[in-house]
Amino acid sequence: MRLGVRLGKRLLPIDKAPYASRPAFSISKGMTMSVCIRLSRFGRLHRPLFRVVAIDKRCHREGMSNEIIGAYDPLKKDKNLELDTAKVESWVNRGAQISNGVRSLMKKFGYAVPTPTKTAAAVAPKTVAPKAAAPKAKVAAQTPKKTYVAPTRRSLRQHAAKQKTARKVAAASAVAASAMAASAASAPAAAPVQG
Repeated sequence: MRLGVRLGKRLLPIDKAPYASRPAFSISKGMTMSVCIRLSRFGRLHRPLFRVVAIDKRCHREGMSNEIIGAYDPLKKDKNLELDTAKVESWVNRGAQISNGVRSLMKKFGYAVPTPTKTAAAVAPKTVAPKAAAPKAKVAAQTPKKTYVAPTRRSLRQHAAKQKTARKVAAASAVAASAMAASAASAPAAAPVQG
C-alpha cells in the first residue's frame, strides 16, 4: 500500500505533499505562526464529536492537522474535554494561537490557558534600544490612527475624469509646443538674408 496525500485525482508521495516543503511551525523575525489550536468536528449526524487539533489556519475545518491534541464530546455528562496540556503549551510556545472556542472550553473545564513564554532571544532585541522606541510611541499615541474607507463609485468616477482632463491638457500643450517649435524652425529659413 502506497502512502501519500490525494490531490485531485493524483496520489502524491508524502514528501511531495503541498505543505511538506514548508514546516508550519517555523517562525522567523517577528512573523506570526499560521498554526491555530481549534476544534475539528467528527462523528455523525446529531452525534457530534470534536477533536482539538493543531492545524494550519488556511486549511478547512476537517483538513489535515499537524497534531491531535485532545477530544471534546459535548453529549457526555461528566468532564467531556480531554486535553494534553503539555502539547498545547508546546504549540503555544512555538507561536500557535488558541481559538476562542477552545479557550472558553479550557476555562470551563478547569484547564489553565497557557501564554507564550518569552525566550532570551526574543527579549534581547527589545532591550537593545528602548530610548529610540519611546518617542515613536508618544507620537503614535497622540495621533489617532485613521481607518481605511473604500472609495465610492462616484469618487472613483470623479478621479478618473480629473485624470482624463489632465491628460488632455498635457497632450494639447505638447501639440502646441511642437507646432511652435516647427514654425520657429521654418521661420528663419523663409526670411530673406540681408547683408
